[in-house]
Amino acid sequence: MKTYGSEPGAPEPVQVGISEFVVRGKDSDDTLKSYGLGSCLAIALYDPDTRIGGLAHVMLPDGDAADGADTQPGKYADTAIRAMLRRMVEKGAAYTSVEAKIAGGSDMFQFESFGEGVGKRNVAAAKEELGKLGVPIIAEDVGGQRGRTVEFDVQTGTLRIRTADSEHATEEL
Repeated sequence: MKTYGSEPGAPEPVQVGISEFVVRGKDSDDTLKSYGLGSCLAIALYDPDTRIGGLAHVMLPDGDAADGADTQPGKYADTAIRAMLRRMVEKGAAYTSVEAKIAGGSDMFQFESFGEGVGKRNVAAAKEELGKLGVPIIAEDVGGQRGRTVEFDVQTGTLRIRTADSEHATEEL
């Protein structure tokens, strides 16, 4: 198993910030990492045959209804999934082999005046878009009231999730 950042000379993970996505090809040994997922959702797409994958850190559910989504597709669940999938196919991924893993989408704070929380809406939007595109979700760790940090290993397709609570310290999907 690769170790990132904790051993001398070990490469640092590539940070995927809020509203961003990163795609890496089979020749990359990068690990992609997103910090501090609360209501935001991490979406990892992976083609196990070509070992091409990507990670998005989406903030909001519906880019199709938002102005400017075309200039920042990683901000929204629907547009991030489409843009990431398109970039993966450009790098050689087979559209029909791509699988998804999702994590995050917590509802950290309860505000009755806002209705259903952003975290739940992010999860629902991602599931809807992945379903429309025929991309199966093979693993998920979503909802609840805990923050998460994720690391996605593009060589293996493993998504590691770390949380602050002791019951779920580290989980692999």
